[in-house]
Formats: sequence, structure tokens, C-alpha cells
Amino acid sequence: MMKNKIITALCIISAVILINAQQLIFKDKNFEKTVLENYDLNRDGKISISEAERVENLFLMNKGITSVEDVSYFKNARMIILDQNNIPRISLKNMDKVQLISCAGSKVAVFTAENLKSLTSLYLDGNQIENISLKSTPKINQLTVSLNKIKTIDVSALKHLKKLNLEHNLIQQLDISSNINLESLNIMKNPIREKDLKKGPANVTIFGFDQP
Repeated sequence: MMKNKIITALCIISAVILINAQQLIFKDKNFEKTVLENYDLNRDGKISISEAERVENLFLMNKGITSVEDVSYFKNARMIILDQNNIPRISLKNMDKVQLISCAGSKVAVFTAENLKSLTSLYLDGNQIENISLKSTPKINQLTVSLNKIKTIDVSALKHLKKLNLEHNLIQQLDISSNINLESLNIMKNPIREKDLKKGPANVTIFGFDQP
């Protein structure tokens, strides 16, 4: 009898530990509040690993979020919308399924993306970005970073890039010679002159220079 009680107690303890292990701990309380309101499927006041992994569209607009570290829990998200928050630094990596990221008007100063192999659309307009790092994002075809403070940007690795919007930045030189699929470039309201734009074989429609 005593042996059975001990086994039962151990099973209960193990179950509690397992349940607690599945419950995610969030660093940003506004982030947590928003996902609880929208993605707590069983309404138990907590987000489990399985609940997070079922989310495909992560909508977090205008929620007072200051950190995106918790985004990593949602590894199957295909769309992440973070517009109109207050996020000074964004670093996203190893999210194989995300295809679209938007973080417009969120006071972002630093943005890095690494190993986002399915990302095709990135919108970062209306922030405070001076430098942007895009590593292992080979499928990006639409990039919008207008209304920032960018002085230089390297897009040579973005072989699928079709639309590039750099309007209202501080760019003085730009090389698009490697972007063979580029269709349109918006370089309006930058100090760059046409002679400082290195073109390639692509027939690009350029906004910002007087076209012949």
C-alpha cells in the first residue's frame, strides 16, 4: 500500500513538472497580455508550447511592446505584425517559416535578421534605423525601410529582391548591380546622386531621379 502511494505521488509530481515545463514564461508583459487575449485556446490564463506552435499569424499592433524576445516561442508563425510599438532593438533568427514581418512606426533603432530562410516581405518604415543587417534571408523580394536614418545598405545578397523602398533616408551611395530581379527602386528624398547608383542588367523603374 505504501509503495502504491509513493508511486502515485511521484506520478503527480512528474505531471505537475511536465505541465509547468509546457507553460511559457514571457519577458514582455504587454506581449504576454496580447497573446493571452488572442491565442490562449483553452482559456486557462497561460500559453503552452503547443498553443504557441499552432499560431501562424501573430498580430501584435499598438500594444506597448518593448521587446520581441518572446517571438521565438512562435516558431511556426508565417506572419508577424509588430507595428506601432516601442521596440528599440529587434533581433530575429532561426524562424524557418516566417514569410512576412512588419514593424512600422515602432521606434526601432537596430534590426538584425539571421537565418530566416522563408522571409519574403519585410516592412520597417517609419523607425530610427541607421544600420540594418540581413543575414541568411535569401528569399526577400520586397523590402521597405523608408523614413529611417540609413546611410548605407548592402542588398547584394538579396537575389530575389523585386521591390526596394529606401525613401527618406540618408543614403549617398547604392549598389543594385547584383539584384538581377529588381523591378522598382524608390530612392526619393535621399542625398544620393544618380552617378552614385551602381546599376546592373535589370530593367529597374527608379523613383527619385529624372528618367531619360
